[in-house]
Parts: sequence; C-alpha cells; structure tokens
Amino acid sequence: MNLRRLFSLFLLPSLLVIASPVVEAQAADTKIGFISVQGVLFGSKDGQGAKKELMAKQEQLQAKFGDEAANLESLAEEIEKKQSVWSADVLEEKKREAAMLDRDLKLKAEDAQYEVVELRKKVLDPIVKKLDTALKQYGQSEGYTMIIDSDVAARSGMIVYGDPSIDLTEAMIKKVDAL
Repeated sequence: MNLRRLFSLFLLPSLLVIASPVVEAQAADTKIGFISVQGVLFGSKDGQGAKKELMAKQEQLQAKFGDEAANLESLAEEIEKKQSVWSADVLEEKKREAAMLDRDLKLKAEDAQYEVVELRKKVLDPIVKKLDTALKQYGQSEGYTMIIDSDVAARSGMIVYGDPSIDLTEAMIKKVDAL
C-alpha cells in the first residue's frame, strides 16, 4: 500500500474529525440578522413623513400633466376621426401639433421624474444616515456578525428563507425613531 493511499484512508479523515469542532465553534459564534431597509425607511416616523411628502409631490405632478395628456389624447382622437375629411395641409398641421404636444409632455415628464428623484434623495438621505448609525451601533452592541438587507437578498435570489426570529426590522425602526 503506498503512502498516498494510507494518508487518504486514515490520516485525512482523522484531520477532518479533529478540525470539525473548530469549524463548529466558529459557526456557533456567528450571529446573523436581517432587516427590510424599505420597511425601516418608510416605517419610521421620519420615513412616514417623507412618504407623505413624496406622494403629495407625485399627485401634484400627475394632476399637472393630466390636463396636457387629456389634450393630447383628444387631439389624437380628432385626427383619427377627421383625417379623411381634412385637406392634406390641415392633417399635416394637426399631426405636427400632436407631435409637439407629445414631445413637450415627455420633456416635462422627464423633468418631473428628476424632481421626484431629487426630492426622494433630500427626504430619505437623513433617514438612511440614521439607519446606518443605528445598524452599526446595534450590530456591535448585540454581537452580530452580519445584518443583511432582506429586500436585496430576496430580489437577488441569494436568500430564499429567513427565520422570522432574526428579523430586526421593528427593532431598527425603534432605533431610528430614537435617534
């Protein structure tokens, strides 16, 4: 029997048996929790206020564009109905008018979207900073090895199940509210 075979049959399993308590001890020291960042952001008192502000802005912008969108739709319907009775010049003018309204509406929508994104950053950044501080303090004081964003993990497919007992979302909402 050669030396390699002897090693693989006797020594390697012996080493694994000796090393397994070390691996188990490391695993026993690992403490993992998860939170829903979105849940904390919009579940905290500041987050609820930010959500109301964002929704109000979106409603305001939708109302503003509702009339313009209705005008464009009305013009498109008029073109569809009357194109056979209008002269080529009138039809071309109405199509140009519709194209200009459509372009203007798209530009305004892009500007509005940018405005909402900037407002979102403005109202959520302070809450994100509070959450970051709360997570670091809580993680260190409670001995967590890792705290995972469950929303990101679920979307990526990396985590398909998490024991609800390690969900720290409610605790983080309280910590963020306390800061």
